[in-house]
Amino acid sequence: MFYKLMLFFFSLSIFAQEYEITSENIEINTELNTISYENSVIFNSKNISFTADQLKLNQNNDSFIASGKPIKIRFFDGVEFIDGQAEIIEIDSQNLVLSKNVSVIKSGNKINSEKMVIRLNNND
Repeated sequence: MFYKLMLFFFSLSIFAQEYEITSENIEINTELNTISYENSVIFNSKNISFTADQLKLNQNNDSFIASGKPIKIRFFDGVEFIDGQAEIIEIDSQNLVLSKNVSVIKSGNKINSEKMVIRLNNND
């Protein structure tokens, strides 16, 4: 059975709008203030979408980490949508970090790396 949970975080600049997460299993830990999603995780918002094996949200610092082999991701960089993949994705209020076997295609150019950091806050 698939479960859906709609969440809204104001502090994550990339998630300044609603997003939807779907997965086969969800575990909510009220003591640690975390939500863990496992198996067939699908994340969708206006500016980013990806599929992963696991996703863990930490509501204490409004961040998350996702893992998969690989995670397929599509995100908007302010100009165009970029498609890519990585084994780990981390997002907080400042950065989107792709790591382990990273591959992205931007404007027809393919970029490969072990780690890629995309700054989300344009106020710097």
